[in-house]
Amino acid sequence: SQALHGLIRAATAPQSARRRAMTIARLMERLDTDSATTIRTRQGLLKVLPHRGPHLAAAAIGFDAEEPETLGWIDAIRPGETLWDIGAATGLLSMYAALIPDIQVFAFEPKATSFGVLVEHLALNDLGDRVFALCVAFSDETVLTHLALSAMAPGSGFNSISGRPDQFGGRLNVFNQSAVAYRIDDFRTAFNLKAPDHIKIDVDGIEGAILRGAPETLRQVKSVLLEVEGENAAEATSRIDAPLNVAGLVEDIQLRTSGSKRNRLYRRS
Repeated sequence: SQALHGLIRAATAPQSARRRAMTIARLMERLDTDSATTIRTRQGLLKVLPHRGPHLAAAAIGFDAEEPETLGWIDAIRPGETLWDIGAATGLLSMYAALIPDIQVFAFEPKATSFGVLVEHLALNDLGDRVFALCVAFSDETVLTHLALSAMAPGSGFNSISGRPDQFGGRLNVFNQSAVAYRIDDFRTAFNLKAPDHIKIDVDGIEGAILRGAPETLRQVKSVLLEVEGENAAEATSRIDAPLNVAGLVEDIQLRTSGSKRNRLYRRS
C-alpha cells in the first residue's frame, strides 16, 4: 500500500492541485466500485459494497445466515403483492425481495448515509425500477423532526427519531440529522397510496409508535414482520400486540423461536 501510494503521488505530481485532487477522487471511486462483492442468494445474485461500513462487510459474508426467518417470509410473498420495508438501511432485504418477479417493493430509510448507499446498491444491481426508495421516517405523528444518529456509518443502527430512546433505553447521539416523519396513514392519504400487502419494520425502538400511526393501514395488510427486542419485548403486549390484534393480525408464534430469534410475525386471522 505504501508503494502504491508513492506511485500515485509520483504519477499525479505534474498535475495542478485541483486536477490531482480530482484524479485521486476518481481513483478512490473506481476502487470502491471494483470492490463490490456478489452475494449468491436463493432468489439470485446481488452486488454489495462491503467497504462502506461494518454492517455491509458482515452482510457480504453472512447474508443467508443473519435472518433466515426474514428471508423465508419474503420468499412466500406472492406475485402481484406489495412489500413495504420500513428501516431498509442499505437496501439488502428490499433488493432481495425485488429479485422475485412481479413484487412491488417500497424501501423507507431516513438515515442519509444509509439511504445514499441504498440508492447506489439499486443502481449497481439495476433494480431502480423494482424498488421505490424514499428517505422518509415513520412514527406516530407527521412532523418535521430530527434523527439522532448513533454513528455515521451506512447501515449502522440504534438511531432514534425525535430523541426517543432505542429499544434498550439508549440515546447515543453523534449527530442530529433533519428528517421528515409521517404517520403511515397520513403518508398514504397524502400520496394516494394503496395499503401494502406486507410490512417489515426494523427501526431499533419505535416499532410501537409506527404501529400507532397506522390503524387504517394495518386493517388491510396481510402480514407484518417486526424486530422486537429489549424494552419492546418487555412491553410487547401493549406496544406491539395490541395495535396489531385490533387490526385482526395475530402472531405466528413459531417464527419467534426460529432463525435470529429477534423477529415476530403477525398474520391476518
